[in-house]
Amino acid sequence: MAYADIYAAATVAESSLRQKVAVGLYKSAVDILNESPETEDHAQRMAWSRRVVADPVGWAGKAIWKVLENATIQANPEAATDSDVQFVCNSIVPALMKAV
Repeated sequence: MAYADIYAAATVAESSLRQKVAVGLYKSAVDILNESPETEDHAQRMAWSRRVVADPVGWAGKAIWKVLENATIQANPEAATDSDVQFVCNSIVPALMKAV
């Protein structure tokens, strides 16, 4: 995929990838909100999840470049499947919690 296409997928708000990332992060956050209080780093995970639920579109903009590190998604961002995006969103949650 050309750099210009990757850049467009990351920066254009109407990009289907950014929309999928917003939904993927939202779903990850809701799952965390339903976790057991005994989960490791529970307080930090809850705080992060509340922020994501309040602004999933904003968080998609913050996380999009991390999502695009995935080779499968980077190869064709607009054709990324929901399940691929969800897998990556779930995988990057720990990094996102530490970054912000």
